[in-house]
Order: sequence, then structure tokens, then C-alpha cells
Amino acid sequence: MTIRIVRLGTLLGDADAIADLHTRSRQDAYRGLYGDHYLDHQLPAMSRATWRERFRAFSPQQDLILAAVDDAEPVALAYASFRLNPELGLLVDNLHVAPERKRQGLGSRLLAEVARWLCDEHGGAPLNLEVYAPNADALGFYARKGGVEVARYPETAPGGREVEVARFRWAQPGVLLR
Repeated sequence: MTIRIVRLGTLLGDADAIADLHTRSRQDAYRGLYGDHYLDHQLPAMSRATWRERFRAFSPQQDLILAAVDDAEPVALAYASFRLNPELGLLVDNLHVAPERKRQGLGSRLLAEVARWLCDEHGGAPLNLEVYAPNADALGFYARKGGVEVARYPETAPGGREVEVARFRWAQPGVLLR
């Protein structure tokens, strides 16, 4: 089986499958960071509503939704947009891999495809990404990929806990294509 990276965004029917993958990944990665009640009871519906809106309002010039697909099932996803924080530029808001598919290179492939989109369609504009600082695995991954941590700030996570967010930046995203 070959895992393919595909661009999504035009078919509203894809939204729920992406939302369900996003929910599973967050339930795994953020247990103890978010409140359990939120993760188990509120997140699934909120995630579906968020992804349905992202697909409904999709703008191919400003948004990128990618999925790593194995036998028609999404096993990893990336969402990036110039609209989330226009002053910042492109922000990768989501980069998630199904818990059972981690450490198979899918995150690297998705990040490289975001960089390719920036290089091919946006003149190599900088890539920004934010991650919860307690997620040590993600911090290490982004640093190994050449991201430079440029900011930290507090955020109130679902469930009420204050969490530090780290922002990474690739001033020249083409380095992710090597």
C-alpha cells in the first residue's frame, strides 16, 4: 500500500473524515493538557463543525488542506492558511498524524508539501507554525526540520488550563524540500 498526499478542500464530504482524524489525534496528544470532558464529549462535534466551515469557506489561493491517504482513509492531515493571522502570513494551524501512524515520515511529507505550495504558488513566503510547548515530541520534530522558535505566549486551552504556545518559523521554506 502506498500512502498518497492529496489536496483537499473542494469536496464538503471530506470534512468529516478529516475532522474525525483530527479529533483522534488531539485526544491522544492533548490528554492531560485539555480537560477530559472536552476531549471526550465536546471535541468531536466541535471538530466536525470547524472542518465543515473550513471546507465551506475554502479559498485555494489562501488555504491549503492536505491529507495523507491510505486506501481512501486519511491517516494524517495538514491545514495552513494566510487568513488565520494575516499579519503573520501563512500559519500551519494543524499538522496531525494518526497515533498508530506516527514516526513513519508522514509529518515530514506533509510539511514538505506545505513548503512546496509556498514555493510554487506564493514566492517562497515564510512558513509559520504554532504548537503547544508541553508537546516535547513536536518541539523536537520542528527543530530537527530547521524551524526556528521565534515566540512563546500563553493561551487558555479547552478545559481552562493555561498553556504556553511556541511559534516556529521557516523564513525559507524551500529547506523543507531537501
